[in-house]
Amino acid sequence: MKIAYFVNSFNAINWGGQATSNGIKHLIDNTYDDIIFVPLVLPVAPFKKIKFIGKLLDIEIYNALMKDDINKLINLLKYYSIDQTYFQDYTHICFNGEGAIHSKSGHFVFLMALLYLAKQQGKYVAAINQTIDLARSPKWEKLILKIYNSVDFVSVRESASFEYTQELGIENVNLIPDAAYGLPHLSVEEIEARVKSYNLPENYIGITGSSSLKKNNQSIKKVSSVIKTIKKYTNQPLIFLANAKTDIWIAHKLQLKFGYRIIEPPVKYLDAISIISKADLLIGGRQHPNIFAYEYGVPYIPLNANTRKNIGVAKLQNYPISPIEWNQEGIKMLPNLLKSIKDMPIVFNQITINDFYIFGKES
Repeated sequence: MKIAYFVNSFNAINWGGQATSNGIKHLIDNTYDDIIFVPLVLPVAPFKKIKFIGKLLDIEIYNALMKDDINKLINLLKYYSIDQTYFQDYTHICFNGEGAIHSKSGHFVFLMALLYLAKQQGKYVAAINQTIDLARSPKWEKLILKIYNSVDFVSVRESASFEYTQELGIENVNLIPDAAYGLPHLSVEEIEARVKSYNLPENYIGITGSSSLKKNNQSIKKVSSVIKTIKKYTNQPLIFLANAKTDIWIAHKLQLKFGYRIIEPPVKYLDAISIISKADLLIGGRQHPNIFAYEYGVPYIPLNANTRKNIGVAKLQNYPISPIEWNQEGIKMLPNLLKSIKDMPIVFNQITINDFYIFGKES
């Protein structure tokens, strides 16, 4: 079994991307024998700097997919330096949807084209999704329905997306928790060894940003309001865990004002997990840091993201706090949550991934 794997996020700066790819690889290794796992490096999108031409190319690819015009599709994919031989050396395709299957993604149509091409060539295709949130766009919903009902296996990682895919009519969709839950659990000794060089305070609160934030003054004000609210209720040091580009930008903009410490790349996901596991509390809207906190029994207060993913994470975990919005109404909820969370009966159930037969049991 020779597996082509994409989206390849092993070397992403994002800890969630690193954890996802490592988790998927670990689960496949422990499910199947005699595999060759090849992470693909996809070509850079053409016309990236000329956006309107890129959008026209997307429209043409979309139309070719909906009309089953494989010859036209192959010609269009040549703009990406991809031809009909792209998958010829592989028997199986593992598609990691990452954050690309949502209405604001610039890669959605291209990725659907790759899955279509692979199926046209008789490959076994498994689509492993993070969150599916197409903002009820009929156009995008028609495309995903067509492609995902043609592949061999589809899964989503959280409950909100699972319900959405069922409503759409995607057949035989599976709910498999995020691959981060499938990573080997770090021992106390390994955590201590990893955090030793960081010289962390004995007690601290971790904070993160969110995919709903942007590099602008409005987002700086939102994060500033959250931090001011936290500081009213605790004297504990804050550590800003920033690994997305927007979070890093915001964290540095506000560091002088609030005097917190920043943990950022090149720090890798296992160190980030270790640092989060030692926190008293985590507050923020990043999906995977919230998963890491839950996995290691650390209470967290979730804020929202640009898709339904954080709602789905909390629902899957049966977590007692629903994500709050990055606005005045949401931030007004923080004081009560900060007061009550220490006494809140949070049950950290172990979320396991027992069967990862994404390529079938006979493969």
